[in-house]
Amino acid sequence: MLLLLLAGLSFAGAVFVVADSLTPQGRRRTASVAAVRRFSGVTVSRRRSGPLVSTDALEDVGRRFTTARMREHLPNRIAAAGLAGKVTPESFAALRLGLVGLAALAVIAFGTVAGLSGTVILFLVAVGCVLAWVFPGYYLDRRARSRREHISQALPEALDLLAVCVEAGLGLFGAIQRLVETDEGPLADEFALVLTELRVGESSERALKRMAKRVHSPEVASFVRAIIQGEQLGLSLARTLRNLADDARKRRRALAEERAAKAPVKMLFPAAFFIFPALFIVILGPAVLELARFL
Repeated sequence: MLLLLLAGLSFAGAVFVVADSLTPQGRRRTASVAAVRRFSGVTVSRRRSGPLVSTDALEDVGRRFTTARMREHLPNRIAAAGLAGKVTPESFAALRLGLVGLAALAVIAFGTVAGLSGTVILFLVAVGCVLAWVFPGYYLDRRARSRREHISQALPEALDLLAVCVEAGLGLFGAIQRLVETDEGPLADEFALVLTELRVGESSERALKRMAKRVHSPEVASFVRAIIQGEQLGLSLARTLRNLADDARKRRRALAEERAAKAPVKMLFPAAFFIFPALFIVILGPAVLELARFL
């Protein structure tokens, strides 16, 4: 019964955490507005999630267990993972604490049912709590890394589209608006957030710099610097975008060649420990059996 109760609590917690990330595409604007308000320091009126769980209550619990260092670095990590406006540092800390508690209860229940000794149970509880605390941070960093890779892969084509729109007579942010309307993915979400920041009164320079800070990608940082310098110096925007697209495409090709060059080295250990032993067994196995029969 205890295990069933823990499974139910885990499922309810997972549904509560990921409910906002399963929203349809039409809620992108609402999420971006909420993210802008959080980054701008504007008070956001939060709705209650129901009589059993309150977002305010979760954030109050997480606020008590977050240090100043965590409050300083967590917003950037959450924004890089694409969860800005959906997850706050306080709710992320509350999620970590909840996972630690569930892990401890699950390990204690398992150890009691299995008849393990108290020392073993305490050791397993410590290991489970450490893993439950580390896993959300690892997932956040992994999601941010994957998101940066998707943005880097989509950037050359997006810059080509922006250059075509600018050459057709649109301004930069009109071209970005067209890109947001016709494209999907993390890069389009970031550009949608830039447009929303502009609508709430931010300057174009600050909005673009915030995008570069959120993404932590060299290609996006280079794009933002080139656009800002081009506006200050009065350079041709279409030519700047074309040059940026060519540079981003060359970087993507160089990264692909680098990964291809590293592939044989990465395959060495799996081949030595998993493939070669099987080959030796298949090739030399019959010969060894024949030698053993005669000896």
